[in-house]
Amino acid sequence: MKRNEKIRLAIYTILQLSIIIAGIIAIWDREWMNLAFAVFTLFIVNLPSIYERRFKIDIPDDFEVVLVIFIYAALFLGELNEFYFRFWWWDKVLHGVSGLIFGNMGYLIVSYLNQEKKLNVELTPFFVALFSFCFAVTIGAVWEIYEYAMDKFFGFFMQRGSLDDTMIDLILDTLGALVFAVLGYFEEKGKINIVAKFLGRYEDQEDLFAK
Repeated sequence: MKRNEKIRLAIYTILQLSIIIAGIIAIWDREWMNLAFAVFTLFIVNLPSIYERRFKIDIPDDFEVVLVIFIYAALFLGELNEFYFRFWWWDKVLHGVSGLIFGNMGYLIVSYLNQEKKLNVELTPFFVALFSFCFAVTIGAVWEIYEYAMDKFFGFFMQRGSLDDTMIDLILDTLGALVFAVLGYFEEKGKINIVAKFLGRYEDQEDLFAK
């Protein structure tokens, strides 16, 4: 097993154990909402691995680890452990980082399309950057809808009851997305070589697109 794979496995194990322990504590305390959220978080944390196996895609270890830690920080630490309330800056940092992460994800999607010969599509650097930007901003907007729904129907206080909080979050999402879109643009133009190590690859492109 390679060093990167060992590190990824160790991180996955630690994060999942902490979530499972939180679920057991929730059962002991009969806090069923916390139990449901722990189960939901455990599922979301494992989504990247499920996605890899289902679609035969090799997600780069670096990107996968960053994505899983982000999910853990947002759901487990932020919600179950109330980091959003303990640290006023927690939500802001995550929103800024999310723009970079989901901008990266959008870039990966377009890169896969560019690499797939059957589609016979060659997307321009500008379109790659634009898609990356729009994808990340859309995810940010969907997250704000999620926060609103949790506040409205389950009594959470994720939006702090403030329009300013929502707008600042969206601005941070947009800035993070813009930074990665610019990096992606110059990467596609061959001016820099920063994003390349985060690019995944299909293990079997023909089988994937034949479905």
